[in-house]
Amino acid sequence: MALAGLWLKSVYPDETLDYLRKWDIYVIQAKEGYRFSVESLILPVLAELPRRGRVIDLGCGNGVVSFVVARLRPEVEVVGLEIQPQMVDRTKRGIEINGLSDRVKVVQGSFKNVRRIFPAESFNYVISNPPFWKESVGRKSPSEEKSIARMEIEGTLEDLADAASYLLPSKGRAGIIYCAERVVDLLCCLRLKRLEPKRLVPIYPLENREAQFVFVEAVKGAKEGQCRVEPFLVLHEPDGGYTSVVRGMIGVKQ
Repeated sequence: MALAGLWLKSVYPDETLDYLRKWDIYVIQAKEGYRFSVESLILPVLAELPRRGRVIDLGCGNGVVSFVVARLRPEVEVVGLEIQPQMVDRTKRGIEINGLSDRVKVVQGSFKNVRRIFPAESFNYVISNPPFWKESVGRKSPSEEKSIARMEIEGTLEDLADAASYLLPSKGRAGIIYCAERVVDLLCCLRLKRLEPKRLVPIYPLENREAQFVFVEAVKGAKEGQCRVEPFLVLHEPDGGYTSVVRGMIGVKQ
């Protein structure tokens, strides 16, 4: 209880401290700003993460993906890259609360500028849940934090693919979760940057609906072709609860 009290002092009145029991991690989030969704929890579970080495989370937000990766791979070093300073601050406090300061760090910056921040080929795996929508499509949220997290305001999909290719060595992998309706854009950008898609998982909100997301894993410098389309994942039951498969993946009871 004493520790819980100390942790709460790290959370501001306009924030929440959310606990993910499956991984025993806490995430600090804005009450009114960007908050992670289920795809952020599915992403690291679907990824074929290395057992050792370095993983970078491009656009790490409040740190949830980075924290889950650190729990899944205890011998991996994780670096989060995030452009929004308030999210960087929340991630830093989350790192301390979760006792991960020896293996997880966060850097403020844009994936457009990775060449100024990191050496080439300095990570074994790139993981990302990037903004889905072009800035010209749809209405911006009144919240600037949400808009930057959801729309290509600070970097495009091609910028992301270029950053991933720069950061990975030959045969390094990138795992990205993305909106299904832009899957062609994602696959083309990856191949353009020498990241050959090798795994694809369609993700549906409900049975008999159009896909909502896709998870794609690409390998730098691999031969073209032979992309494995894996069994699809359904997020929700008709009553709105998560399916048993998803509950097992993210550790919720309903």
